[in-house]
This record gives sequence, C-alpha cells and structure tokens, in this order.
Amino acid sequence: MNGSRQPLRIVLACVVAALIAGAAQGQTTAPPATQPAVPPTAPPATQSVAPTAAPSAPPPSFEALAWLRGCWEGKAARNQFNEQWQSARGGMMLGSSQMVVGQRTQDYTYLRIESRPDGLYYVAVPSGKKEIAFKLTGVEDDKGVKVFTFTNPQDEFPQRVVYRHREHGLLFAQAGGKVDGKDREVTYPMHRVDCVTGALASD
Repeated sequence: MNGSRQPLRIVLACVVAALIAGAAQGQTTAPPATQPAVPPTAPPATQSVAPTAAPSAPPPSFEALAWLRGCWEGKAARNQFNEQWQSARGGMMLGSSQMVVGQRTQDYTYLRIESRPDGLYYVAVPSGKKEIAFKLTGVEDDKGVKVFTFTNPQDEFPQRVVYRHREHGLLFAQAGGKVDGKDREVTYPMHRVDCVTGALASD
C-alpha cells in the first residue's frame, strides 16, 4: 500500500468533510400604490443605477458533515478498513483510518477536515508521510444521496476523493484519478458501527 503508486488508502479517510452552502434568498418589494406625477415642464429624470452584485453563498461550515462523526467499517476480500471521526471543534474535525490485511495492520492515516480562508479541506497524513490536502469543490444531492467531492489536481492518483452518504448508515468512499496514464476509480463501501461494540448501527 505504501509508495507513490499505491495511495489508495487515502480514500478511507476522505472524508471528507462536506458541505452544503445555502444560497442567500433575495426579497422583492411591491411598488407603492401611487407615485407622484412629474411636472410637465420638468425634463425626464435620468439616473444611473450601479449593477447589483449577486448575493454570495455563505462559507462552508461543518454542519453538513455532522453525519460523519463516529465509527465506520468495511470489508473487501481479506482487507478490513475503518474510519473514526470526532466532532468539529476550533475549526477542525479530527479523524483516523486503518487498513488491516489478514491479522496485520497494513496502513494507517491521520486525518483532519479543516477550515481555511478559501474553504474546507480534507487533509490526510498516510502512515507518517507528508500530508496531502484535498479541497471541497462540490456538494450535491443525487436522488437523496449526499455527494461530497474533494479535489487535488497536483497528483495523478488520487486527484479526487468522493464521499457518498446514504441513509441507514451507508457510506461509499471513492478515489479517482490516473494510474500509468489511464483513468481509474476505486470504491470502498462502509457501514456505520457502534464505536464500542462494533455492532452495525444506522443514522
């Protein structure tokens, strides 16, 4: 799993950390019932109106990622993977992930989702190596499935990390990019579990 051509473990964290920016709602005001008449001798009034700037969406917050808090586990063949996330505090949400193959830990990753001046970032530090940051660039609702997309175009793989959150405690983490010049995407299914007992849980 270690090495520049095997960063797939990063996807276990990807959070992620996701966020739905609410659009500001404008208000319209009805015109007055009567308006004063312009004197016949008065020239038509002209007034330049500066263009009104479109209301900007509020900055992302951690509220849309509250569902991520807790523990998640998944299996694929002999691989077992898990993530655990704390509540957001002080502009940061801390987490960790672990990959177990057979009975041995293959990889582990320190994770965080943090607020920066230009948005939210998912940051992974895989197995003690240098950190890699993915910026939250997309949040959408795909037929009831919340989709959070984080991107980092500087690397070949992964260039994007996507979290798909479904009801009933289901999470699909995807990593996409290029390997040897070819497009590749890997998906890791996970389910919410009780952090103490490991029993399956739902949202």
